[in-house]
Amino acid sequence: MSAINKIMKTSVLGALLMGSVALKATNPITNVNKTPNQNQTEIVSKEGAAALRTASLQVVQQASAPTTHNQKLDNTLKKFIENNEDKVAIDYLTNKMYDIHGTFLGSALMQHEIDRRAIYHFITGNTKLFKNNRINPELAKTIEGFGDKFYKTITPKQENVLDWVFKEYTPTLTGNLTNGQKPSAKQVIDKLDDFATKKTGFDFDEVSEYFVYSDGYRDKVLKNRTDNQAMADLAAYKMYLIDKLIFEKKLKGADVLYGTGSFPNLVNYYRNWMESVNPRTH
Repeated sequence: MSAINKIMKTSVLGALLMGSVALKATNPITNVNKTPNQNQTEIVSKEGAAALRTASLQVVQQASAPTTHNQKLDNTLKKFIENNEDKVAIDYLTNKMYDIHGTFLGSALMQHEIDRRAIYHFITGNTKLFKNNRINPELAKTIEGFGDKFYKTITPKQENVLDWVFKEYTPTLTGNLTNGQKPSAKQVIDKLDDFATKKTGFDFDEVSEYFVYSDGYRDKVLKNRTDNQAMADLAAYKMYLIDKLIFEKKLKGADVLYGTGSFPNLVNYYRNWMESVNPRTH
């Protein structure tokens, strides 16, 4: 898993910040059950680093959105720091994300980084992080109590699932959301809704869940506020719903959640794990 771990730590400097120059920038995810067979490579190549610098320069003059940090998301992401390498990568991301993409898109992409770190640690069985860093210590202790049998269907598929997350899904997502500008709140919300309905392969029930929950969050939690913080929070919440639904779709397709011999009710543990990073509760 060392190669995936390397991608996990370096990709925050690549796909999320580069966005518009990522692979498959405008292509839909045509099959979330497909498992890629490419060799693992670092996302941040020399060409990628140059593209990142270019993308940064392109948005310097853009002022269509504020660049205020969504501090709640920054604080949540910092809970995933385990070592100095994590700290350097996460500090860099939080320092650059909003300057490059603005408050609204920056919030969506920050939530995506939180979500994919959550799925990474679920797939690799890192309950220690969730326990020690106070992300969801009770759930972590419960899963630890089950022992190896909990991961019986997960372990054989972990590399394929994570390869898909980092090398297919994130580049496709960021490519569809970014265009070298700091978009307004409405532009970000519209792009997230379009991505959920047209680019994910969600069925009717999944699309319905996305809109029912996001509309409920806007109406009941945000009270239909339209200030910058509320709109940034709505963008993050919509991103969370997309990630949670599409990760579950991928896990189902890989026979991780419902495969023969899988741990009973494993899907519920996955959902509770992802609920730990729900921005509504930050």
